[in-house]
Amino acid sequence: MIHHMASHGFPARRVAALLGVSESGYYAWRTRSPSPRALRRASLTRLILGIHQESGSRYGYRRVRQELGRRYGIDISHSTVEAVMRGAGIRGQAGRPREQTPQAATSARRRRWIVDVLTLTTAKGPLYTAVVLDTASHCLLGWSTAATAHRTLVPCALMAALTRVVHAQPAPQGLHEPLPACSFTERADSLRCTPVGATVGNRYDHAVVETFWRAVHRELHDPSPWPDTYCAEGRLGKTLDRFARQAWAAGPASPSTP
Repeated sequence: MIHHMASHGFPARRVAALLGVSESGYYAWRTRSPSPRALRRASLTRLILGIHQESGSRYGYRRVRQELGRRYGIDISHSTVEAVMRGAGIRGQAGRPREQTPQAATSARRRRWIVDVLTLTTAKGPLYTAVVLDTASHCLLGWSTAATAHRTLVPCALMAALTRVVHAQPAPQGLHEPLPACSFTERADSLRCTPVGATVGNRYDHAVVETFWRAVHRELHDPSPWPDTYCAEGRLGKTLDRFARQAWAAGPASPSTP
């Protein structure tokens, strides 16, 4: 309320006094970092906006929900998708779909993430690690680890990537720019960690992934096998976190940059 009225020229101090709140509390709220829930909502909004735009503004919340599961393995309720679409001011349309313009189609093909799942061997069982890489900048965007290749492994890595991108590169006010498309490696597909009907990456995507893992193994100097999953997860997590920080400090390509 205060932020809305202040943006229309009303003094924040007077508005805060009328509402019975402190002016310092209002400014503290403005400078506060977004909560994990807010970042997740912003990530979902950009994904949904991208799917909706690619459909020619035709898909409703049911079809958008299907596409979220098919493309990214994200399983959320119809009501959540409907609420996000309502908040973004979009809705489905009846009738024949409009064809995508050549410029939009070319831009969508250039923007791509690749997801891979690697199995590390330990003396007490395997450790599965899902990573999300930007094929344009080769940056590590997100990852997750688990002792089993369960169905939430890849969605957790994707949500970590989405949260990182949205937090570091929020969309400008009023600009609904879709996030990159997503493909998966053959290795991830063979472990059944990909959504049904997921797109398998090409040779270039796989080369990006293999180059990344070679760099990780050089940093790890990993024994064969690791003594346990806890030790492997700790060392790997620190290494991946360092890779991600270094990549983003160097200035990764934005989602819209080819």
